[in-house]
Amino acid sequence: MSALVKVAAKGVSLPEIVLFRTLPAAIFMVALARMRGQSMATPNAKLLALRCVVGVCGTFVSFYAVSNLPLATATTLEYTTPLFMLAYIVLFARHHFTPQSAFAMIGGFGGVVVLLQPTLETGQTLAFFAALASGALAALAYVLIRRLTEAGEPASRIVLWYSVSGAVVAAAIVPFTPRSDYDVQTVVALGALSVVGLLAQISLTRAFGSGPTTLLASLQYATVAFAAIYGVVLWGDTLSVASVFGLSLIVLSGIVALRAEKPIPVES
Repeated sequence: MSALVKVAAKGVSLPEIVLFRTLPAAIFMVALARMRGQSMATPNAKLLALRCVVGVCGTFVSFYAVSNLPLATATTLEYTTPLFMLAYIVLFARHHFTPQSAFAMIGGFGGVVVLLQPTLETGQTLAFFAALASGALAALAYVLIRRLTEAGEPASRIVLWYSVSGAVVAAAIVPFTPRSDYDVQTVVALGALSVVGLLAQISLTRAFGSGPTTLLASLQYATVAFAAIYGVVLWGDTLSVASVFGLSLIVLSGIVALRAEKPIPVES
């Protein structure tokens, strides 16, 4: 998805990218709710509103960072999300982490850094902090999603209100942005972003709503590992010794995360 944002940013403004990311999803989720006869009203209005504010802000800063940083750097900084999740859960939820769980999250991030080898150029300080803010806000959003799910909020309604909120905010800002240049490449990137973004949002909301937090956070790093493997298999990329080490560290972290998770007992 970051690559699609990078392509679209060459021709259109940031609010327009956010609008294309959220408006089709909002229309689809509202139509789906109508078809299913589901209410859009929520008994968790304050918590859901907080999730929407955090999510929309996170989307803006994330897309800004991707648009203004080298893709490897932006991706690396956004993968600080599991580290922020670790901090939130330890500090506020007072959840006890085993050394294996901590290694899975921190070691996985170390593997991402070694594999992507991010760089920062002069004049990219604001984008750098935007990427860090994106990681922190994404982690907070996942924590809020977990709380909403525990409060009985369905994933579809969480995604619906996030999408509606993002579309409304972006649409309000678009008239104040410079005129954009829509070429074929930009339109294709924006269309793909709409579809991929919706599918990713639904999947992440369902996963973090009910799945093991430590395991899910650690397995996020697998995205980078798969990208490296696809590059080798499909495009003939070569991996340096450092890249192989980073890839191995990501895989090891995933294995440790899987072994660290205790099976959930099933009651008859």
